[in-house]
Amino acid sequence: MRPCSGKDSVIAVMLFVLALGALAEVVAGRSATPREASSWPVVLRAADAARARGDVPPARRAYLTALFRARGERSLIGVLSAAEGFKALGDREVVERALEMAARLEPDAGATPLPTRLQALRDRLAATDALPMVVHVTR
Repeated sequence: MRPCSGKDSVIAVMLFVLALGALAEVVAGRSATPREASSWPVVLRAADAARARGDVPPARRAYLTALFRARGERSLIGVLSAAEGFKALGDREVVERALEMAARLEPDAGATPLPTRLQALRDRLAATDALPMVVHVTR
């Protein structure tokens, strides 16, 4: 090994700082769930925004966070909203579990259309069972 000059050390430190900065930008840009969010509606909006830009993994994490926060707050509309987000992502198993959670919750105050919404989500989920999973395109 040859001894390092001061110039080589400065370059090494600068490369290290640049690498850390690039990593911080990637991490900050990929975060879909705000850490300061305290309720499911805020996290749900972040999930919807991530899904709209096509960023599926952060959207899935945010929908999952919203689902469990809504369940923790005993919010039927929150659980159903998260389930609808998972339905849009195509996560059938999570939708089924969310519907099971929703069935155990009481309707939110003043939310009369929720049983209809719950049944509509169940119907849409059942309707997708009849559809083929792969579509073959002939040319």
